Amino acid sequence: MKNSKITSIELWRFIFTVAIALGHLNTFIWRETGENLIFTGGRVLAFFLFLSGYFLMAHYKKVKINGSNKDEAPSKQAWKYAGGRFKALYPALFMGVLLAFIVRNAINGTKITQIFGVFMDSIWEFLGISQIGAVGLLELKTLTFDTTLGVSQLWNGPLWYISALIVASLILYYVVSKSEDFFTGFFAPVFIILTYASAGLTSAGWDRTMVNAIGFPNGLARVMAGMCLGMLMYYVVEYFRKKKFSEVMTMAFSLLHIGIAIFFLYTIYAGITWSEFTNGIILFAFAVVLLTNKDYISVLYNKSSVCAFLGRLSLYYYAIHIVFVFLLAYLFPEMSYHASIIFNILFTTCASFIVMCIDDYVITPIFRRPKEEVKKVPKKKIA
Repeated sequence: MKNSKITSIELWRFIFTVAIALGHLNTFIWRETGENLIFTGGRVLAFFLFLSGYFLMAHYKKVKINGSNKDEAPSKQAWKYAGGRFKALYPALFMGVLLAFIVRNAINGTKITQIFGVFMDSIWEFLGISQIGAVGLLELKTLTFDTTLGVSQLWNGPLWYISALIVASLILYYVVSKSEDFFTGFFAPVFIILTYASAGLTSAGWDRTMVNAIGFPNGLARVMAGMCLGMLMYYVVEYFRKKKFSEVMTMAFSLLHIGIAIFFLYTIYAGITWSEFTNGIILFAFAVVLLTNKDYISVLYNKSSVCAFLGRLSLYYYAIHIVFVFLLAYLFPEMSYHASIIFNILFTTCASFIVMCIDDYVITPIFRRPKEEVKKVPKKKIA
């Protein structure tokens, strides 16, 4: 379920997406150069996990109230929701993997005779389900690498998150559909505690090659834990939405909105990395304020169609940003650090707009057309 009126959420989707992308520019290209790095991006991925969980729960609640799924088994409900998420996210994911595959093999000079074998080794990434454990054991950390046939590789490493999101949506929607009380009273709290207690807040917390203590791949477990927090966030947001705000509360939320926004903009720019626990708490509070949508700042945001556009663009920006991290570094090896930041944002923004248009005007009309209602032809009366 998407509330298109909360454009403040959409604006911050884009800001945090750019922050993550510039963080990857630092990680993959500039970290070992001794450059004084800025725009590290911090640890803001949790923001997207919270939103994903929130909108999953909002969808479940809406369908439950409508009663349209009362005769459906929880497993069917879960597959329908995860299928919807897959259809919405897959075009961007596929184009991101394809572009990365082409660019990185071109940079490496992979022989034509090897292309098919390399492609087949990467088939699970192309299908968007790398987080089932079939691939992802070798993520590319350098500009060039030796292509190794028979070894699964992630050509577009950051897209592991979208793959994990799809898989986690299926699992979590099934659990909450089976029993909402069980999910909120036991499953979510226990899963969150065990996940974060098991290397969750350490430097190894995002190591996707690890198997978490609860038996899940570590990356998938972290995504599920973040989504669980977002699903619980739904109840907090609904509490504030139903509450009649006084002028004092509205002003308090407005000041909180401004304060957190300034905090994140400064820390992203200055390259300050707070502990993940601290960042998580602040991001959680920020998401609650934005989703409650009752403060003066949110009302101001909601008058802007530009924010809504940037929110849509953020998915495609995230999907292809790694391509331009490597492409620009390869084409312009002498480019300075600050120039690479500017050109990376410009090229990625333009390319993501093109990819979004391809999705809107080519993929959607062909593969995701809404089902046309069958017009009933009235029977002719027999004379």
